[in-house]
Order: sequence, then C-alpha cells, then structure tokens
Amino acid sequence: MEVSDEALIEKTDHVLIGRIIGVDMIDGNGKQIYDLTAKTGPKSPNSIRLVFVVDEVLETNSKSVPKRLFVPLDSFMHFSFGQIKEEYPEITEQRLLLLSGKKFQPPVAGHFQRNLQDKEYYLELFKTNKSFKQDK
Repeated sequence: MEVSDEALIEKTDHVLIGRIIGVDMIDGNGKQIYDLTAKTGPKSPNSIRLVFVVDEVLETNSKSVPKRLFVPLDSFMHFSFGQIKEEYPEITEQRLLLLSGKKFQPPVAGHFQRNLQDKEYYLELFKTNKSFKQDK
C-alpha cells in the first residue's frame, strides 16, 4: 500500500534517528518466539518487530523517548521470522524514523523508515503540519 508523505506526516508524533540492532518476534500474548519458521499474516497473532536504538530525537510530543524501541512490521504481510532476521543480520546504518503515539508505532502500517538524507524534507513537512494543526 502506497501512502503519501503528507498522509504519513499527518499521523507522525516523533521524528527520530536510529539504527536497527536486532529483530524479535512475539505472539499475541507478548511471549517471545524463537522459531525461525514462524510466520505473520492476516490470521496470525504473531508480530515481528525491528529493534531500534535511538541515536537522536529531532521532534517529539513525548516527555521522554526510550533509548530502545520495538517497532512492529505490518502484521498483514506474510513474513517468516527467519526471513526478516536474514534481512537485518547486523546493525544497520542510521535511518530516519517517523513514529506515532505513546508506544512509538508506525503511523501507517509498514511505513515508518526513511532515508537519513531526506531528514530536512521530513522535518520541514512535520513542522508545517504541526503549525497547520495549531492554526485550526
């Protein structure tokens, strides 16, 4: 599903810089899953999460931002735990994170990471949207 930058920013509360330091998987009760063949999908209660370390807080409406975040991938997509662990075998380069709410979740399922080179563009969009909301 494609989503416009404006629609994404409209639902964004936090603009952060972070790196993926791991991947984990939990079931519907929050219990860790270690089986690499376990899957996600529309009928599965499982959730694969990217584990981020937050390097810098650019914008937020929160009093504090955790140093480590567990951000779920789109649970409607069919992924296996092993497939995602293979995709992120080591610590990644820094990336821009656009997150929402008190639990620091994707504002739109599957859409929350952007290239760090686009930082100024997204910060400007965020600030413009924020001032637009305040003017209403």
